[in-house]
Amino acid sequence: MVFFKKICLFSAAVLLANVSVATEGDAKIGKTKTLACMGCHGPTGNSFVPNFPALAGQPAGYIIKQIKDFKSAGRKNATMTNFALGINEADLIHIGAYYESQVKTPVMKNIMHLKTDEEKTSLLTLGKKLYDNGNPVTGQAACFVCHGKNGDSLVDFNIPILANQHPQYLISTLKEFKNRKRTNDNERVMRRIVDSMSDGEIEAVAYYSSYLVSTLEEKK
Repeated sequence: MVFFKKICLFSAAVLLANVSVATEGDAKIGKTKTLACMGCHGPTGNSFVPNFPALAGQPAGYIIKQIKDFKSAGRKNATMTNFALGINEADLIHIGAYYESQVKTPVMKNIMHLKTDEEKTSLLTLGKKLYDNGNPVTGQAACFVCHGKNGDSLVDFNIPILANQHPQYLISTLKEFKNRKRTNDNERVMRRIVDSMSDGEIEAVAYYSSYLVSTLEEKK
């Protein structure tokens, strides 16, 4: 239990140490700079393909960091790196502003592979338990510490919003952190957390997170 509390405190400390405020961007200009993004992420950042992340409503600072990481190869994806290298600093800020201004629409929760309602309930129950409380036995910190009770993250900390995100994308992302295909998390926070999670726990947290409804969307 003590170790579990230390991880929670460590996560919070990292958040405070890595706050960054993006320069004000123009969403209207940003929209004109996202034509190449629409094929995968949709016209308004609401992607239609479960394996592509929905960008609508994500913090501008988070969008900006990810594009910069793709440009520097801090986050590896050949397709995204090619696109990112063609974005200059000014356009990057406008693109972040555009996606942050968009309203996130609900995504399809594809859990048809589950045979019974009981299995679905069991999955979401475990997901909620891990999201809200973590796992004191393995030392996994609760997800809400960084991502908020409603999956809408802590305001101004440039942390991705999980509510209404494609569960398939969340699963693949968590596994990428676990197998070190993705390493651009500040101070290895995500890697430290996901290392203690089984594939079943990763799936449960991903599906539960996708069912959350961000309160930030109601304010737009």
